[in-house]
Amino acid sequence: MASRHLLSAGTRIALLTAGTAALTLGVCTRSLAYMAGGSAMCLLSFIIFLVMRHRLKERSWLMLEAIRNRDYSFRLPMQGLAEGERILQDTLNQFGEMMAGQKQLMEQQEHFYGQILSGVSTGIIVLKEDHSIMQSNPAAAKLLGLPVLGTLGQLERYGKDVPETLCRLSSGERCNLHLNTSKGEIQLAVRASEMELGNQTVRILTLNDIRSEMDSKELDSWIRLTRVLTHEIMNSIAPISSLSETFMKRDDVIHSSLYEGIRAIRDTSAGLISFVDSYRKFSSLQKPSPEPFYVTELAAQIEELHIIPGHITFTKLIEPSELMLYADPNLIRQVLLNLIKNAVQAIGDRKGRIHLRAYSSTADEHVFIYVSNNGPVIPENEAEEIFVPFFTTKKEGSGIGLSLSRQIMKLSGGTITLLKSGTNGWNTTFVLEFE
Repeated sequence: MASRHLLSAGTRIALLTAGTAALTLGVCTRSLAYMAGGSAMCLLSFIIFLVMRHRLKERSWLMLEAIRNRDYSFRLPMQGLAEGERILQDTLNQFGEMMAGQKQLMEQQEHFYGQILSGVSTGIIVLKEDHSIMQSNPAAAKLLGLPVLGTLGQLERYGKDVPETLCRLSSGERCNLHLNTSKGEIQLAVRASEMELGNQTVRILTLNDIRSEMDSKELDSWIRLTRVLTHEIMNSIAPISSLSETFMKRDDVIHSSLYEGIRAIRDTSAGLISFVDSYRKFSSLQKPSPEPFYVTELAAQIEELHIIPGHITFTKLIEPSELMLYADPNLIRQVLLNLIKNAVQAIGDRKGRIHLRAYSSTADEHVFIYVSNNGPVIPENEAEEIFVPFFTTKKEGSGIGLSLSRQIMKLSGGTITLLKSGTNGWNTTFVLEFE
């Protein structure tokens, strides 16, 4: 209790007043005792002032040091202080609480913006002044065909000029990157911008998949065109087919020379209607009804159809064996059947192999299904057109199989890609990716 009273402002003022009075009385009366006592009290009051000032300075320094080290939980004691000192330390404590609230708000905002970056399809890479990566989102790694993006040096697998191009890109500049990844060829549009962050300048690179966007718009255009064409053709042919059928039932036509001609018209129009109807499937595909199913069971169902002749070996590798996929099993079965039938036709009468491989990526939990065969290599000029509706190299092909497969994968939230010949030792490989 004595120390608290000594440290209080009232005690110091009373002590200083008494010392001054005693010193003044001693000088007036020439009394050494009063002079000595007064001087001692004044000196003691000054020493207490210096001690209190040192303690306050030390506590304030500790408070500021804690804030400098981002420790906003530090608080100064409020007991045993004079009124002015209590007000000052209470102000410092309130400042610390305010900084703690700001820190919590910044952490919440950082988490919020991080969630936004993780959810966008645009790849974002933030580079420091030394070209090291400060931050990147999962979309950037996915677009670049990497499980995780840590340094630009990882891009040297696509050529040493790739990371150099990104490092040279200045604010406001753009460039296009053509990369041959394990998932196929991708074309990225890269744009750079700069901003001041703290005491350094950072560069922000945004990446967008041009080919995927173009393919999506191209597919939508083909669908709209097909709907118009099939509608107009059906409107024109249906009356011809109906009239020819009616005329063939008339007695005066059955035994006349016109019968064979009308029958030719009927057969041709019926064949054309069937032909157009197959294209209608492309433009009016049913909406997927997704459900969870085992990939192993789907592969077994395909084997039971016996669409692969005996001279072609069919193998499969599904890891793990209980791998599940959430999609419409009927539509995915249609895609796999189309790819396997194409592989059988490509191999022909020669001995060959078809291999189905499925697995789940540990990085983003995407499911991949590869359908490979060792038939003839697809020429590059044809490989660029195989997903275009109505394009076919077969004499009796309709040209909608792969384009229909691409549309099914799009509706299923996935993609279908033709990999470069020689990938994993196979001449032809299609990969289905499900997000």
